[in-house]
Amino acid sequence: MKKMMQGFFLLLCLLMVIFVWTGQQQPTAAPKNTHTSALYAEELSKKLQATNFTQQVIEALREAGYSPDSTIGYLIDSPNYQIITIQLHDGAEIDKSAEGKIQSIINKLTATHHMHPFIVNIELLEIN
Repeated sequence: MKKMMQGFFLLLCLLMVIFVWTGQQQPTAAPKNTHTSALYAEELSKKLQATNFTQQVIEALREAGYSPDSTIGYLIDSPNYQIITIQLHDGAEIDKSAEGKIQSIINKLTATHHMHPFIVNIELLEIN
């Protein structure tokens, strides 16, 4: 009986060691390299200024019949995650087809300047 208890205790200890060891072996999420993100954002910012991208967006939207505000916001994290925020004076609601048209306009402009595409965020401004 004593040998059976020792065997059981040894088995429990072995299982505990295995669980601890496998828990430490699992990969952890790689920390995001903020330095690389900052460099990418800085380079894209320079390119946006050099190409006068904001003005081109405003003019293209006006030509398409929209009423954008004179400022455009950018959130740049990486080539795969960059957002452009456009404020429109077009009333209370904008439908999905209009969102698609605006996204298409932005995609054409980014392709023209060899940039990664932006995710378009549209904010409607209240008319006073």
